[in-house]
Amino acid sequence: MSQIRQMRSDVVRHRAALMDAAAKVFATHGVDVALDAVVEAAGVGRATLYRHFPHRTALLLALFDREIAPVLAPRSGRPDDALITMIKEVGLASSGSAVLADAWRAIAPDNPELRQRQRDIQAALEQPLADALQAGRVRPGLTMTDVILIIRMVAGVARHAPGDDQAADRAIDLVLNGIRPQR
Repeated sequence: MSQIRQMRSDVVRHRAALMDAAAKVFATHGVDVALDAVVEAAGVGRATLYRHFPHRTALLLALFDREIAPVLAPRSGRPDDALITMIKEVGLASSGSAVLADAWRAIAPDNPELRQRQRDIQAALEQPLADALQAGRVRPGLTMTDVILIIRMVAGVARHAPGDDQAADRAIDLVLNGIRPQR
């Protein structure tokens, strides 16, 4: 293996170790813990941390990206299924992990990178929402603001009943009854 390839694999391994360590340390001690605790748990030097994550917010955003990116992948199937699946998964991902919920709150609301992630989430939800509306699978007039509110509701249920997927499923069922077209 070439020295460059070895170096690149070390970079990938160190980044993953830092993110895994941060998730564990933040879960135990909160997101405001000294970053030296993350460095120690990852088994790397402080310079390695700052080479990958120049500040705490960069590390928090990377953790958020790691959890939320798979949830934002395009969906297929019935229009309401894609929308509801994304609502549930985004809600659970954004709160199912106390670290993620704390990270979301710890980043300044006017942070441009956080704002971009919020726009990315909305963009990923736009087509499923439009498809569900067009197919008549949800109540006419359901807006993106409504969808974001629903996600926050699901996140709240998940946050207050950690590990209880039935509570989140029940919340989704209740919401579905409210957004489906009246018959």
